[in-house]
Amino acid sequence: MGIRRHKKRTHAVLTQEEYENVPRSMVIHTGIALKNHSIGQLVKDVRNMMQPHTAIRLKERRSNKVKDFVAVSASLGVSFMMLFSQNENTGNIHFRVAKMSHGPTISFKVMEYSLCKDIARSMKSPKSLSKSSMEFQNPPLLVLNGFTNPKEAEPYEKLVITMFQNMFPPINPQSIKVNTIRRVMLVNKDKKTGLIDIRHYVIDTKLVDVSKNVRKLVTIRKKHGKKLPDLSKADDVADIILDPYAAAGFTSESEVETDAVVEVREEEEENVTKMKNKSSKTASTTHVSSGAFEDEAKTENGNEQPELKRKKAVKLTEIGPRMKLRLEKIEEDVCDGKVLYHWKIHKTEKELSKMDKVHSVRKKQKLERKQEQRENIEKKKKKHRRKVRFAQDENKEDTEETTENVKDDTQAKSNKSNKETEEFIPLGSRDDNDDDDSDQLFDEE
Repeated sequence: MGIRRHKKRTHAVLTQEEYENVPRSMVIHTGIALKNHSIGQLVKDVRNMMQPHTAIRLKERRSNKVKDFVAVSASLGVSFMMLFSQNENTGNIHFRVAKMSHGPTISFKVMEYSLCKDIARSMKSPKSLSKSSMEFQNPPLLVLNGFTNPKEAEPYEKLVITMFQNMFPPINPQSIKVNTIRRVMLVNKDKKTGLIDIRHYVIDTKLVDVSKNVRKLVTIRKKHGKKLPDLSKADDVADIILDPYAAAGFTSESEVETDAVVEVREEEEENVTKMKNKSSKTASTTHVSSGAFEDEAKTENGNEQPELKRKKAVKLTEIGPRMKLRLEKIEEDVCDGKVLYHWKIHKTEKELSKMDKVHSVRKKQKLERKQEQRENIEKKKKKHRRKVRFAQDENKEDTEETTENVKDDTQAKSNKSNKETEEFIPLGSRDDNDDDDSDQLFDEE
């Protein structure tokens, strides 16, 4: 038997600093929202969208509060918290995004939302994905549309842009592999209404510069369990390659537009580069190109290296969830603190200065309360230690008294047993004089 071949892991391993700097999120819902089944499903869909750096199996309780999650976030390394809540009186759903653990917090009102299952029902050919699919192994690509330039934008809009950007790890175009980008999160702002739409898509790519039959033969080696197409009806190879009915790209159900066709450079496999560059000592990476080889790149020792550009059609398939949000306010702290922006209320400079004074007083009171709590905790700890020491001393005295009493009892018992042994005389040890006295008594009678 041959030796089993193990695949070499070629993906880049993150360093400790890179691993710690990756933003992680926590999606929760509290209050009445825990009783609403549709909001619970929306939370699960948003967690699925934020994969892989999110708590996908987090379970909330009715007794849990926001402070509990804030306290736990530091130990778990969570950098962002996304909170869904519902108003008891109006029934409005609110969505808050907070930077842990010192804020700020951006509050949105959910105007409309659609779950993943609702979007799948509305589509003719939906994309079926599970939580462990390959599409969720890497974070989605964030696309911001409709927002003004950060240099010209107002402070509140600039803060919203930076908040969305920092929720996902940054992408380096020079080192990133195109194949790892499999999802897109689109955040679109309507300039007229100011509403923000959030959409979630999966990226599908197909070859454009080859016929449908050739594309099947090319992709069949990547898909396990797929059989070869039936080629018995073809008389010649040209019938397969130059099939007029095998339209290039996508089917008529989803035709490709010219804007959707892009040129993609991909790294070839190692064995292909070795076969092409046997004479060269150091072979550089080759790129796949569309139809023909172009003599552009050269290795260090002068050997020409073919570069191939392959044309691919990009298609976006929506998988959900879908949300339409309205920015309501921005707070300084985590779900509590000074209001930096409100969509409805605009205050004057006097009102703002007055509000700053009120918040400064609140901060001082909060710090004083914390100091008092710490002092009270220390006092209670000291009292508890004294009680423990007193109880230990009492236990020692009791044990000493019990040991002394036990010793006295054992000594008394031993003395009593010695006296009893001295008073007791066995029958076999009587004197001869006693026998003579008894005989005399019998004679007198």
